[in-house]
Amino acid sequence: PVFENIMATIMAGHQLKIRFLIIGAWNTIFGYGSFLFLYWFLSFFLTPRFMAYMTASIVGNIIAMTNAFIFHKYFTFKSSEQGLDALREYFRFGGTFLFNFILGLILLPFCVEVFGMTPQVSAAVIILICTVFSYIGHSRFSFRSR
Repeated sequence: PVFENIMATIMAGHQLKIRFLIIGAWNTIFGYGSFLFLYWFLSFFLTPRFMAYMTASIVGNIIAMTNAFIFHKYFTFKSSEQGLDALREYFRFGGTFLFNFILGLILLPFCVEVFGMTPQVSAAVIILICTVFSYIGHSRFSFRSR
């Protein structure tokens, strides 16, 4: 009973953050997997290497954004917005995602070319940085309550 009470207390006070982390973990795996696959695939066709990893980042982020919106809307934030309100919500989500996307595009070549990290490791580090900005943006802007 003591462990159950502790878990219930934690869950009660942090349900939104826990759901955000669960969906964030899923979207991270999905998005990072998309990036890795696209980078691997595009590296056969695009040179220099910069073109392969930047194209993989752009396409992978578009795919990941669509996945993230659906899961965050219905599971994390349990939004019931429909019609034009849902469309506005989608555009707010896109704005928050775009901020993180641009941040990632700036940081990726910086990490690879300046710090000498591989594109794969750089993408993983950037995911951690963007998670903080993502939570703040989505909880306070994308899916804000009226």
